[in-house]
Amino acid sequence: MKRLVFVGAGHAHLYSLGHADDFAKENAQITLLAPGRFWYSGMGPGMLAGRYNPPETTVDVAQLIERAGGTFHKGIVRRIHAEERALELEDGPRVPYDLLSLNVGSEVAVEKIEGAAHAIPVKPIKNLWQLRERLAAERSDRLLRVAIIGGGAAGCEIAANLHHWLTALKQPARIVLISAEPQLWTQAEAKAGKSLLHYFREIGVKVFALARVSAIAENAVVLDDGRSLPADLVILATGIRAPDFLRESGLSCAKDGSLRVNEFLQSPEHPEVFGGGDGVWFGEKGLPRVGVYAVRQGPVLHHNLLASLRGDTLQEFKPQKRFLLILNLADGTGLFARGGIVFRSRLAFLLKNWLDTRFIRKFQPK
Repeated sequence: MKRLVFVGAGHAHLYSLGHADDFAKENAQITLLAPGRFWYSGMGPGMLAGRYNPPETTVDVAQLIERAGGTFHKGIVRRIHAEERALELEDGPRVPYDLLSLNVGSEVAVEKIEGAAHAIPVKPIKNLWQLRERLAAERSDRLLRVAIIGGGAAGCEIAANLHHWLTALKQPARIVLISAEPQLWTQAEAKAGKSLLHYFREIGVKVFALARVSAIAENAVVLDDGRSLPADLVILATGIRAPDFLRESGLSCAKDGSLRVNEFLQSPEHPEVFGGGDGVWFGEKGLPRVGVYAVRQGPVLHHNLLASLRGDTLQEFKPQKRFLLILNLADGTGLFARGGIVFRSRLAFLLKNWLDTRFIRKFQPK
């Protein structure tokens, strides 16, 4: 009986967890190590604004693995001992493996900014629900000054959704969005960034472009040009990175610490190790850290893990060159971007909502 261990329950692992009985049929001993439920990042900002509740945006991954006869261990991996084929946990005994699949996701690199302990990182996504509950409990007539650091998709969606939530809460607020880049949402076409800038002007969110944060104080954000922006609440939506334990594992990693994988989503030097999602580096240049790639990797990971158990041929992962992106702007509209096609409409949000809810319901109890 081979020991198959999944570490992490992100987008790239959901397919395998939802079809875990396939591994049981191959007489594999299946174990999932994860901190808890899966929180879907695509619906996180909408959850902050109250459009979704946690039961609509989460998956009970323990139930998925246990219904196939596998074991769920709620915990966090401290280190991978690749040569010994064993995992060291923050609590509990070592977990040995014959076949390992890593979908460890990413985390906000908080230590890059002095005083980051004063801020709330957008990951884990559960933080957004906790923030919503906190704001509801602390609602007052006093002006709430909010600074969101990061002008990518996460920062922009949170700025829009937080604005609408605070407006509905009747909480006076002033929101600023700070971007180190000259434009917002650099993963999309420049006109998408311009559309966002226009939208934020409409709703009163102040954007600081080409601005870098040097420090976060208790009630202010300090920019590297010396300006100080008052802030009672700071949200970190800056660049993300793979967890530290990967670079300490003995596995081949890229410069940013993510696990190197080949065309089969497999570690080149350790063929018993596979991986997907934000925590891996695919090919020479890597891939943009967007959910669509992790979701598309899911069935390939599933096939290749099964093939490894059976001794069959592995399947290549072939990432598409163009992908669809839609931001939830919280007013019933979405900003659609695919290639050079960019538009904002209610239809765009309805499409995003349909795609998101269809994806998450595949893994929820019927």
